[in-house]
Amino acid sequence: MKKKIYSLMICVLAVCFLTFNAMAQNPAPKIVGLCLPEAGTDKGWNEQAKVGLEKTAKKYGFKIMLAEALGYGDIKPTLRDLVKKKCELIITHASGYQTVSPEVARETGVKVTTVENHKDVTQGLISDIDTAPGPGAYLAGILAGRMTRSNIVGIVVSAEPPTWNRMSAAFAQGLKSVNPNAKLLYSVIGEDAYADAAGGKRNTEDQIAVGADVIFGQGDGASFGMLQACSIKKARDGGKVWFIDVIGDKRSIDRADVLLSSILFDFSVVYDEIIETVIDGTFGKQHWSSVSNKAIYLLNPNKAVSEKIKKEVDAARSKLLSGEVKVMDIVTAADLHKYLGESFPK
Repeated sequence: MKKKIYSLMICVLAVCFLTFNAMAQNPAPKIVGLCLPEAGTDKGWNEQAKVGLEKTAKKYGFKIMLAEALGYGDIKPTLRDLVKKKCELIITHASGYQTVSPEVARETGVKVTTVENHKDVTQGLISDIDTAPGPGAYLAGILAGRMTRSNIVGIVVSAEPPTWNRMSAAFAQGLKSVNPNAKLLYSVIGEDAYADAAGGKRNTEDQIAVGADVIFGQGDGASFGMLQACSIKKARDGGKVWFIDVIGDKRSIDRADVLLSSILFDFSVVYDEIIETVIDGTFGKQHWSSVSNKAIYLLNPNKAVSEKIKKEVDAARSKLLSGEVKVMDIVTAADLHKYLGESFPK
């Protein structure tokens, strides 16, 4: 009898503990704001954030308050408006927002998630998302090194933020690893020229004119101009100019079939992590998108890529994940230019 009573008491205590544990957790936010510098239909940085948050919203049952095409200036009025609309968390999806976002968070007490802003991470108030895209770009560099016919490969970027710099350096490293004799061209459209499609087209055409037959483009809206240039211009040998995109999947608009691959970002992975920190009370951390957590991966290559090359890329991915191959992490533009100059002397 005593054993039965003892067992019953244990069960009651266990139920009480589990109930207390559940009650100690916070509910997921009811409304999450998302601030995008460009349209959420750009098949790139902005659309991937929107799609990723929609996926997370479906999982956790919250409403999204979308503010898009905000540009890269002062978005304080927008942030304050989202606070007034009862957003409990606001994700500001641009490195250009990393100053004003923390200011509004401290002013209002509403949780904010920034991009590439480690220094302002604050327990309970400010979290940050940064990217470790190097491994994905390294694999794209291997693909470019095997698919170039002219041995001239180009990189066109719309600016030089940490994410783009990391990818440019890793791409160059991957290219060099399989094709040490390749020549690498590098051009910057302009400062914060993320949406400059005309500039993207012009810079890509310039690289094609001097022999590039594979272009790695990093540009958000500017990448549409890069894709257009690769679609309408022929390489010196009369063949296709291949385009490797970043973050988005443009296969649906690739009429010329020149999209070789793309480095894709699944932001739902880190958004899930962030919502979990809201629930468990640990909000205010540094989060990373990477190949290892499957937030970054390479789009299935064009059908023109041989099985042999695909297997080589897959083998390289395994070596990256195991740590056998290390990718350089170059963040600043100055260090990137130095590395490119040393690795691909003119």
